[in-house]
Amino acid sequence: MDAKAKRALAKLRDSEGEALNNLARMMVEQTTATPLKDIATPRWIAGQIATALEAGTRGDHARDWVDRRISSERERWGTEDKTLRGFLPEEVDKPLRELLGRPYAPDEDMIFRIIDQPAIRRLIREILTNTLAGFRQNIKNVDDGVLGGTVGRAARRSRGLFAGMGRAAEVASNIGGVASNLAGAVRDEIESNMDGRVKEFVKQASQEQVRAIARYIANPEHADGFAELRLAILDVVIDTPIKDLAEETDKLHPEQIIDIVVGALRSAVAAEDFVDRTEERITQVLDEAGDGTLGAWLEEVQLLDVWTQTTAELIASRLKAVVATDDFTDWWEQLFRK
Repeated sequence: MDAKAKRALAKLRDSEGEALNNLARMMVEQTTATPLKDIATPRWIAGQIATALEAGTRGDHARDWVDRRISSERERWGTEDKTLRGFLPEEVDKPLRELLGRPYAPDEDMIFRIIDQPAIRRLIREILTNTLAGFRQNIKNVDDGVLGGTVGRAARRSRGLFAGMGRAAEVASNIGGVASNLAGAVRDEIESNMDGRVKEFVKQASQEQVRAIARYIANPEHADGFAELRLAILDVVIDTPIKDLAEETDKLHPEQIIDIVVGALRSAVAAEDFVDRTEERITQVLDEAGDGTLGAWLEEVQLLDVWTQTTAELIASRLKAVVATDDFTDWWEQLFRK
């Protein structure tokens, strides 16, 4: 290797030098200033997405990695007494509250279709049945106190009135017994009829109440109340110890959820037209972007400088690792060879 090549290689490998840092920064700036549609073709991007998804869903490698991560996070958060609020950045908390606290009145028919499910109808039937059962018990208590008490008093008075009158007293006693039996029969008949009526009423009312709930939720007059409800739910969640949230999440069996996602991705990638459909969508996105660049968007959201600096540092670190290898030395020597 000649002297110029050695000096240039030494500068590239100089840990205090700026050669690779400057090269990395030029790469980032040139890329971010290039229109998105000119960086890579939609077909190439679609192909890379398909390759990455296929590699990630093939075999059990991805599944095993996910299992290890879930197990690790389960151990990590399973004993955490701190609440989620302590981990929620202030920059996120305020806009999140503004979003959840915004009054919103959804479409009634959409809400009805969402909540008109067997579980909701069973819940409403349970509430109505318990309410009516309690009401019936109150009526029964009143009936026992009024009807039973009246009959009992009448029987006692009749026995007292005809006491010592022989046959008359016996007749009075029988009349009192008949009255008591009649009152019991009437009460049993009322309860029997009420059981049938309650079941019929609850069955019909549950469907009507589902519609009433949907109507209530969709009413714009109640939008503020449901906005407050969403904020209250948020406070409950972020003020709950993380170990409790982890326990509740674990009940959902996250491993099974991952299986569903992986299965869906595997099926999608296996479709013959996956790359074609993906290319079509990417093309639409890039056409909408026109001559727009990543740099312009980053500048608009005030992240251009930070992104450029951090990305350049990452690329520079990889370049430094590359130029330190023997393979790079051989390539460099051949480059300067006459």
